[in-house]
This record gives sequence, structure tokens and C-alpha cells, in this order.
Amino acid sequence: MNTYERLIENPLFFKWIYHPSPELEDYWQKYMQLNPDETRNIKDLRKKFNELRYKEVELSILEKKNLAKKILEELDLIDKKRRRIVFIKSLARYAAIALLCFTIGGGLVYKLMKTKEPDYFSQQIIVPSMNQDPVLILNNKEKINLKEKESVLDYSKRDTILVNGQHVIKTDDSGENSVMNQLIIPYGNHSKIHLSDGTVVWLNAGSRLVYPSKFGKKTREVYLVGEAFFHVHKNPEKPFIVRAGGQDVKVLGTRFDVSAYSEDNIVQTVLEEGSVSLHTDGAGFFTKDLILKPNQMAMFDRSSRETKVRAVVATNYTSWTDGLLSFQEADLNRITKKLERYYNIHINFKNPLQAVIPVSGKLDLSQGRDAAFKYLEQAAGVKIVELNERNYEIRK
Repeated sequence: MNTYERLIENPLFFKWIYHPSPELEDYWQKYMQLNPDETRNIKDLRKKFNELRYKEVELSILEKKNLAKKILEELDLIDKKRRRIVFIKSLARYAAIALLCFTIGGGLVYKLMKTKEPDYFSQQIIVPSMNQDPVLILNNKEKINLKEKESVLDYSKRDTILVNGQHVIKTDDSGENSVMNQLIIPYGNHSKIHLSDGTVVWLNAGSRLVYPSKFGKKTREVYLVGEAFFHVHKNPEKPFIVRAGGQDVKVLGTRFDVSAYSEDNIVQTVLEEGSVSLHTDGAGFFTKDLILKPNQMAMFDRSSRETKVRAVVATNYTSWTDGLLSFQEADLNRITKKLERYYNIHINFKNPLQAVIPVSGKLDLSQGRDAAFKYLEQAAGVKIVELNERNYEIRK
């Protein structure tokens, strides 16, 4: 059975095309990373199906398979032509660069083509192992163990950091350069940060935030790995920028959620209130930034560098700040991934097809792991079996 035939027989492939989700996108991106020889065939077949979706016709599985077989004949011809035009494309690329040089000048071309300088925040970030307790790392590399699973940091008073309402840490903000801090929240923990400008950040489990103890004169910039909800204090003179997963989220004052875990191929930005502008690192010179409206989600694919936008109920993606998980027709895999991070556990699917079971409802995480598992078992029609203290398996 060749690659195309295996794809046709895989129900997750058709679901990926006709009912895409961040989880399916992540699944197929990982599949292509593990099977690079099949990547071109997968992308070609998916492209052909997407070209036909304008008909808005609901097809059965059999009709989809028959359609796929017809597409294969066309793809065989494309493969033969592709080899002949590679050389022509190479010549055309160099010709286009030469034309660009004559048109807008060599200086600008050099600026566009040169290697991007390392990001300031990337240089500051330290990546220690995930500790059992949350850790605050100050600019002088001093590590402060926060101990509590739900820690609160307050930078609102000048030259001090108030930790969990009790511990006061003195900071050195006398110079012009911002003093960089890094907050590391391992799985099973959460944190809330009151930044010096009045912005409040909720940092989710398994996340890391790099930020200054005070912001500069022109912008307010932070660097995120993981997930955080931002309630940005409005300041028209000083935009707030979140750098996460290859995208910059720029705002003046608003409420939004960014999920950019390093293990996820899709970076999600969900807007609850206000307006945000999304800029992709390395985007073309003529590419415009994307503007989100309330109750919209942008899904940025790190591999293809493409961003898709769809309408959502924003509170389904932001209610975690209140200890709730809300979801509507969400794949079971997306829910279990959040539970893994919240409870610091691992959940495996005995049957991979169960990962895309749609589930709707709301989980009160404060009720504990057993209550959450019991609800999921009833809602998804599965059984969650404990293998040991940290490992579980979903079965029929």
C-alpha cells in the first residue's frame, strides 16, 4: 500500500481536511516530521482536496475515497512536471533578486536578506529543568523558590517585588536598562503577576515568562513560552507586545490569551476584549499584520508560517484563569492535554482514534482529578485507567 492509499484509508486525514482543529494539525505535523519522505505526498493530496472544497458539498467517506483516487492520477503528472521546472524556477528566483536590486536599491535588499539579529529576550531567557516548585529568576541569576502552587507576584510598588502577599524582594531599578526577571511555572502550578505598568498576567501550568521589572519609555515587551492570559493596562503612548512562538502580539489595552507551548506546532491567540495586531517573524516585506476582533482565534502554524482565523467563544479558552475548563465540540485530546499540564500527569490513548472524540461541557478543576476523570468518562464514553501515580490510559 503506497502513501496515498494509506492516507485514503486513514479517517484522521479526512477529518483534518474537512474538520480541522489545532490538535489534528499538531498530529499531522508531527507525523510528517517522523515521516519526511511522505511529506510532499501528504501536502499535495491535502491541497487538491482543499481546492475542491468551494463546492460546499457534504461527501460521504466512500465519495471522498473515490475523489482521492481520481486526484492521484493528476498528482502523478504533477510529480513528472515538477522535476522539469526545478531548474527554471531556480533561474527565475535569481532573476527576481537581481531585478529587486535594480528597482529598490541594494541597501534595502541587504536589510531584507541578512540574518536576523538574536532577539533581546531570547538572549535573556534561561531554560532550567522543570522544578517541582515555581521559580522566579532575577537578573542577577538569583533563584527564588515560590513553593506555593498558585503564586502571586506584585511589581506595582517601585523597587520591590511582593511575593504571595508576604515576602518582599528589593530590586535594582535605578539604572536606565530594564532589569529582566524570568518566572518558571512547571506543570501542576499557576501564577498571577501584577506588572509595573498595571497589566495583570495569569501564567498557566508548564509556562515561562520573561519580563522587565519596569518597562522602557517606548514599548512594553514580554517573552512567553507556554500559555498566559493578559489583561493589559491601556497606554496609547506605549504599546504592549507579547513575543511568543514566532509571533508578536501587539496591543494598547485589551484582554487576550496566548498559547505557545514549545511542544505544540500551533500557536493560538484568542481575543476576549479590545483589539490585537499579530505580526509573524520573518514575514514578507509586503505582508500586512493581522488584526483580531473579539471572539476570534488566530492559529499560527510554525511549520508552514501560515495563520488561520476562526470565530470562537473566547471564554472557552480563557476560563482556566478561574479554575474552569470550558469546551464545545472539542477533541478529547485537547482536553486531556490541558489536564496533563494542570495536574502534572501523562494520559495515553490506547486507541488513537479516541483522541478526536468531540466533547462539550465544563470542568471545575478545583473539584480534583477524580471528579474531572469521572465527567470525561461519561461525556466521551471512555474509561480512564490508572497505570501508576502519574500515568493514565484511555480505553473503551
